[in-house]
Formats: sequence, structure tokens, C-alpha cells
Amino acid sequence: MQIDDGLNLQDLRYFLALARHGRLVVAAERIGVEHTTVSRRVQALEKAIGVRLFERTKSGWELTDPGRRLLPHAERIEETANDALDETTGGEATPAAGVVRLVATDGFGSRVVTPALARLHETHPEISIELLTTSQLLSYRVGEFDIALTLQRPRLPRFLTRKLCDYALRLYAAPDYLSTHPPIADLPDLAQHKMIWYIDSLLDLPELRVMHEVIKAPQFALRSSNVFAQVEAAAQGIGIGLLPSFLAEQDPRLVPVLADRVDVRRSQWLLTTTSLANVRRIQIVYQHLLETVPTYADLLIPE
Repeated sequence: MQIDDGLNLQDLRYFLALARHGRLVVAAERIGVEHTTVSRRVQALEKAIGVRLFERTKSGWELTDPGRRLLPHAERIEETANDALDETTGGEATPAAGVVRLVATDGFGSRVVTPALARLHETHPEISIELLTTSQLLSYRVGEFDIALTLQRPRLPRFLTRKLCDYALRLYAAPDYLSTHPPIADLPDLAQHKMIWYIDSLLDLPELRVMHEVIKAPQFALRSSNVFAQVEAAAQGIGIGLLPSFLAEQDPRLVPVLADRVDVRRSQWLLTTTSLANVRRIQIVYQHLLETVPTYADLLIPE
């Protein structure tokens, strides 16, 4: 490729933002400019180089073959610029800064991820976190997130995926409920009780369709798409909930039921796109979660 004399290396910043996030609005938001600025600067870069770097698709903007070839060079230029700034400041590393968007399931994001992020803020206050919690299946569209914590292990070519931890789902109920209903000594006794669970027809996560692993024909007192509503329903004595231990075990209103018989295990996976894996702030948050979340082992899988 021939490079025109009018090439502005600053345009590589906008190229990288669009390559990493896939949508003009998201790329602009992350670097603090209008989306028209990103579009204009990318077009200027394409004109200077003489090739198209992106093509429009239904899911956003994707790199063309020349764009994919340019990407590692642009990343090296970015890294060299950061190293130059570090040396200019006397060898002290420039603090990682910027927004990192995380997606996690409702309960796990609130009870486990948020405390872990509090520790991160102490050491990297310039990194701003956007935490989106959901019980829906991720679409894995480019630009939807920077880092995701998910029950699924996606086997997709453009993602870096690591197992984060295991956690337990167990039965919990309020003591008042147990004292006023038939005793529970073994699994068949659950047939005499009402359960609390998700609405299966609205549950996008197949990994959580596990109630029938515990009881073949459960009778439900309450179903909810919100795990916090399930915890509250169990605490109020409506029925017995199959709940994540990291939410229920330390709730003083609940006690375990058949803890030696019912112990469903699920895994959380940590992923980011390969296009973001070398971004400094993404690396820091990704590695921090890998190191910090497993320290909550007693919460995730209580004895």
C-alpha cells in the first residue's frame, strides 16, 4: 500500500476504536468524540492509504482484508506511543485510564463482581467501569461489551476465553416455612412442597434449566426472571428456592435444605474479543477478575 503525504497518524486512534468496538457510536463514546468525527477520521485514513479498511455489515463495521493487515501495525504504534510517554515521564508508567464495559448475570454481577471491582478501583482509579447485568443470552456482537462473564463457554474464533470459577446452586428456605410444612428428609419429600424458580419459557440461559435435575415434577409457588425476587420469595416463606449459594448462604433469613443431597454446579467464564485483548485497561480488568474472583471460593461453594 502506498501512503499519501497527507497521512495523519492520529487517524490510527479512530481506526483502532472502530476496529475494537465495531460501531461508530460505541467507538465515539469510548474515546469521547462525536460519531461523525470517527467516521470522518477513518475515511481520511482510507483516503491517505488508498484502500477501504472497513465494510458495513448487519452487526456493524468489520475490517476488510487490508484493515486486518493494518491492525497489528496500528496496535504496535499505539504501544510504542504509550512506551514513549512512560519514558518521558521518567520511567513511571502512565496510569491506565478509560471506560471498560462489563456484562454479567444479575446475581453474580452484583454479589461477586462488584466487590471485586471495588478492589480494582483502589489500585486503578482512572479506569471507569460500566457494569451491565442481565439474565439474557449474549449476542456476542462486536461492541456490545469489552469483557463478559457468562455461564456459557463460547467457542468462537474472535474471543479469548478463560474459566473464571465454579459456583453452587442449592436449596434454601425460611425456618418458619420449614417448621410449618411437612418434614424433608430426602429428595422424594420435595414433592410435598412448592418451589421457587425461573420462568423456563423466558429463560435464555440453558445452563440454568436445572430444576428438573433436582425434582422431576416440581410444583411452583412463584416463578420469576429475577434471581433477587426468588431470594426474597424464599426468605418470605413462599416456598423452597434453588438459589446460588453466593446469594443465599449468608442471608440470615434462609437455611439450607438437603445440603448433602442437592449441590448443582455451574461455571462462570471470562471472555473478551481478541481485538481488545491487548488494550491496557482491558488487560488490567481481565487479569484482576481472573485473580480476584476465585478468592471468593467460600462464598461461591460453601462447605
